[in-house]
Amino acid sequence: MANTMGVISRDKNQINCIYGNESDFGKQLEGYLKASGKALLMININETMPTPTQWQELAVDLNTEIENFLDFSKIENMNINSQFDANDYLTILENNPKAFLGAIIINGNKTEHITTVTEVLNYFDADSANIKRKTHEENIDINKSNDKDNFI
Repeated sequence: MANTMGVISRDKNQINCIYGNESDFGKQLEGYLKASGKALLMININETMPTPTQWQELAVDLNTEIENFLDFSKIENMNINSQFDANDYLTILENNPKAFLGAIIINGNKTEHITTVTEVLNYFDADSANIKRKTHEENIDINKSNDKDNFI
């Protein structure tokens, strides 16, 4: 299967984040992402709205529909039973960026729609399982050797 070239820039050394900065979630997100040590491109949809083509590419990458990026409870006078097409949902999103649910994180070929900041940890190359133990730590005795040893 051949790779198709999309309109969204992708680099394994950079994290692209599409988010809204008005929520507590959006305000915490950048701090979590900075901890990755990778270059960041923070795209705040309240300032720069992705194009319809970019939204479509993201929906395809995530195997979802654009309507799944929306929190309808944050849209006034919205009937959640209404049926719209993808272009209608994009217009709703453009007019109601506060309704954007979570964030979309892109790192290389990996694209995820996250709704909690702790999900950002999936974008770090190393976790505690990859940390090498130092030689002086290899033979630590954690067993109680006498009655005076106190372990909490």
